[in-house]
Amino acid sequence: MEVGVATDVGAGQRSNEDAWSAEQLHKNVTLLAVADGFGRAGGVPASTLVLETVRDAVRRELRRATFPSRTLSPTDVRQLLVSAFAEANDRLFRLGGGNDDCVTAASTCTAVLIINDQAFIAHVGDSRAYLLRRNELVALTNDESIMPELVRSGGRQVRSGTGRPRNIRPLLMRALGVEDAVAVAPKVSHYTLHARDAVALLTDGAHRAVPLAELQPALTGRDTADASAQRVVALARIGGGADNATVLLARDATVHGSAAEQPRAKRRVRVPAVMVYIAIALFVLTTIGIIAWWVSDTHLYLSTDQSGNVALYAGTPASFYGIPLHVTRKVYHIPAQSLPTDVQRDLSHGLQVSGPSAADDFLRTQTHH
Repeated sequence: MEVGVATDVGAGQRSNEDAWSAEQLHKNVTLLAVADGFGRAGGVPASTLVLETVRDAVRRELRRATFPSRTLSPTDVRQLLVSAFAEANDRLFRLGGGNDDCVTAASTCTAVLIINDQAFIAHVGDSRAYLLRRNELVALTNDESIMPELVRSGGRQVRSGTGRPRNIRPLLMRALGVEDAVAVAPKVSHYTLHARDAVALLTDGAHRAVPLAELQPALTGRDTADASAQRVVALARIGGGADNATVLLARDATVHGSAAEQPRAKRRVRVPAVMVYIAIALFVLTTIGIIAWWVSDTHLYLSTDQSGNVALYAGTPASFYGIPLHVTRKVYHIPAQSLPTDVQRDLSHGLQVSGPSAADDFLRTQTHH
């Protein structure tokens, strides 16, 4: 998985309150997330606290599912994400010191938990998750926000004299740290990823400032994931984006692990065919040698050599692909034709003897007849 991230403070902000996380939690589990917050809780930016809590909660539940081992169903994973968001919401609300009348810290959060090739998207707020498949960009989440002018106009969009929408930050309808966790439970969706799919996460400062017609080619280009993410952030700044803008792009989302690890895992060593043949030949010769060595002292027989004389052999009277499976131990200058007919017949098939002295005694007896 190739992950690229870019973030920018924006033209109208003094600090960057966005946060992001991309972490492989297990060999086949990866968590991607972005958050856009305001305020601090215990001295920690709201967005950072939310992502840390969600990540730790998911990791803890995955550990419980591993020891002892059990299978997580899609329903289990959905509940896992709902519980993680609830924990983040409660922690942010408690540490932020808010109450029913005052919100001191809040944050959006969009998280994608990828298990093998299954992507589970949990979402609260107006950050976005996109799926990139075959150079097409599809939004996987809906913004939970509304333009204030739509509220004032009863749903009619008010435009400036130039005919373009006013640059007004939308009103956030839901966020973590604002109210009870039950009221802000994340919307969780589930998708099956294909090979070569990519996932992109954008905070609103990025996706609101970059039209879809510019966003799609910027994310689907041939540049690295980092370069593509930086291009989107640059387009947001050029487009007049005043808010913090963060882009997280994960290519090859079904391949878990860092980009540096993938080539080593995928690389195949190409061995020339001739090397394969040489290796096979060496194996065969070694096997034959072992067999010949083993039978040399366990199987002795009399037969005839190429000149027709009787010889003592060790091994077996056979060959393997033209290679004899025996060795010559002794040659007797006795023509086989000078021996009795039944002995010649036995010699043609290999006349087994118990040892060299037994072979000598047998031939001495036959030649004296």
